[in-house]
Amino acid sequence: MGRPKLTSVPAHSTRLHLRFAVVTAAVIATAGLALFWYVEREEVRQAERNVTSRAVYAEKSILRDELRPSDVARPVTGARLARLDDLFVNRVLVDGLLRVKIYRAPDGLVTYSNAHSLIGKPNDDIGEFRRVLAGAKVRDVSQLNHEGGPGKDVKALEVYVPLHIRGRSQPVGVFELYQSYAPLAASIRSFVLPFAGLLFLALIGLWVTLFPLVQRMVRAVERDRLARKSAELALEETSEQLRQSQKMDAIGRLAGGVAHDFNNLLLAINGYADFLSMSVDDPTQRRYAEEIRTAGERAAELTHQLLVFSRRQVLQKRAVNLNDSIRDIEAMLFRLIGEDVRVELRLDPDLRPVAADPSQMGQVLLNLAVNARDAVAGRGTLTITTRNDEDEVVLEVADDGAGMDEETRARAFEPFFTTKPVGQGTGLGLSTVYGIVTQSGGSIDVVSEPGGGATFTVRLPVTELTPETATRHRPPDRARGVERILVVDDEKIVRELLAQMLRAQGYEVAMAGSAAEARELEGPWDLLLTDVVMPETDGVSLSKDIDARNVMFISGYDQEALVAGDAAFLQKPFSRDELMRAVRALFDEERASVRTLA
Repeated sequence: MGRPKLTSVPAHSTRLHLRFAVVTAAVIATAGLALFWYVEREEVRQAERNVTSRAVYAEKSILRDELRPSDVARPVTGARLARLDDLFVNRVLVDGLLRVKIYRAPDGLVTYSNAHSLIGKPNDDIGEFRRVLAGAKVRDVSQLNHEGGPGKDVKALEVYVPLHIRGRSQPVGVFELYQSYAPLAASIRSFVLPFAGLLFLALIGLWVTLFPLVQRMVRAVERDRLARKSAELALEETSEQLRQSQKMDAIGRLAGGVAHDFNNLLLAINGYADFLSMSVDDPTQRRYAEEIRTAGERAAELTHQLLVFSRRQVLQKRAVNLNDSIRDIEAMLFRLIGEDVRVELRLDPDLRPVAADPSQMGQVLLNLAVNARDAVAGRGTLTITTRNDEDEVVLEVADDGAGMDEETRARAFEPFFTTKPVGQGTGLGLSTVYGIVTQSGGSIDVVSEPGGGATFTVRLPVTELTPETATRHRPPDRARGVERILVVDDEKIVRELLAQMLRAQGYEVAMAGSAAEARELEGPWDLLLTDVVMPETDGVSLSKDIDARNVMFISGYDQEALVAGDAAFLQKPFSRDELMRAVRALFDEERASVRTLA
C-alpha cells in the first residue's frame, strides 16, 4: 500500500488563508468601529461639558449683572431688545455659539432670543424645563431649528442651565445656549480618516506578514497528520502509542517553531519602530511608532510564554528589588489604571532584595493594581508602598474603595471566587497572586472593612544575593565602534535590520544569508553575530569555520536549549540598545583581558 500524497494541501491552504483573511479583517474592522464609536462619544461628551461650562460662565459672569427682572418677566421688545441683542452678540455669542434663549419661570415662555421669531413661544418640554429650574443642567445634540427659527437648520449642541439675577435667591428662568456641531464633527473626522487608513495598512501588513507563516503551519500540520496515518497503517499493533508520541512531539515543535518565527518578525517590527520613532518630528506619528513598539513588546512576552510551554520549563528565582519591578511596569500600570485613579508610590530607597521571579512579581503588582482599580470603581486613590521589616520585605497595595465585609475578605484568595457581575471577572486574579507569593516563600494578607478600602500586604524573605536589574536598565552605551562584524541570518529583514543598527554606531558590517555565503566572505572578523537555527547548518557549527575573534549567538529559541558553554547570547526579539550594549561589552571585555595578560 502506497503512502498517501499531499494532494489536499493546496486546497486546504487556500481555504484557511481565506478564512484567516476574513477573520482578521472582521476583527480589525470591529475593533476600529468600536474605537471610532468611543472617540466620537468622548468627543461629544467633552464638547457638551465645554458648552455647559460656557453657559454657566455666561450666566454667572454676565447675565446675572446685565439682565433686569423685566427681561424675564415678559417678552422683550423695542430698545431693550436691541440692547440685549448687542449684549449677546458682543459678549456671549462668540467662538461658534449660534443662538440663545431665555425662558421665564414657571411657564417656560421665551422672553428673549437672538432669533426674534422665537420670542413669545412656549417651551416644548415642560418636564425638562422644571428639572433645570430645580438645579439640573441638561445638554443634548439636536437641530438648531427643531423648535422653529430663521436660518439654516444645522446640527448643534444645546445646553440648559438655571438663570439667576442679582437679588433673587431662586432661579427666575432658564438660559439655553446653542453651539455649532461643525467644529466637533471636523475634529472627529481628523481622527477617523487617518486612523482608518492606518487600520487598513495594518491589515495589509498583517496579511503580508502572517500568510507565509500560516502556510508553513498548514503544511507542517498536514505532513504530520499524513505521517501519523502512514505509521498507523504500517504498525497497527503500536499505532495508538505512536500517534500519541508524534502528537506531543508535533505540538512542541509547532509551538517552538511558531514562537521562533514570531520572534524574528517582532525583532524587525520593534527595530524599525525604533528607527521610525527617531526619524519623525511629528509628535502624533512618533506616538504611533511608540505604540507599535509597545504592542511588539507585549507580543514578545506572549512568544516567550509559548517557548516556555513547548519546553515545559520552570522559571528560576533570582535576586529582585521590588522597587525596580514597580518602575518596570509603571508606564503600563498608569495606562491600565486610568487617569481618574491617582497612583501614589511610596518606595523605600534602601529596600533590600528578595528571591523571586521578576515577571511573576510584575504579575503580582498588576493583578493587585487592577483589583484596586475595580474596587474604587474607576475613581479614587491607589497607594503602593515598599519597606523593610527585619528579615522581610513588605509590599503594600492599598485603595480607598468600597472595601469588603468579613465573608468576602475570608474568601478573597479562593480560586474562581469573584464579586463582579457574570462575565466581568474570572475569580483567578487574587488566587494567582496568592500562588505566586507562596511559591516565592512569602505570605499575603488583606485588611478591609465595608466603606474603608482594602490593603493587601505581601511579605517576602530577604535574600543575600545581589539584584541584576541595574545592568538591565542602565542607559544605552553610545560608544561608537570601528570593528569588523559579520552578520549571518537566513531572514533577510532581520540581518538587514541588524546591519543598519550596527552601521549606525560606526561598525564595518558584512551580511550573509546562509552558512555557505558566510564562508565565502574574506576574514578575519572581530565579531561573528550569527543566528543559531538556520536551514543548512546551525550557528554553533558555523562559528567553528569562521575566522572571528569573538562570537555572539542570537535566536528566537531559549539559550540553554541551543548554546553550550559561556558563549555570548541574545534572545530575540531584542532592542537596538540591548544589541549595542552586548556588542560593546564583548569588545570591552576582550580589551580588558588583553591588558591583564600584558
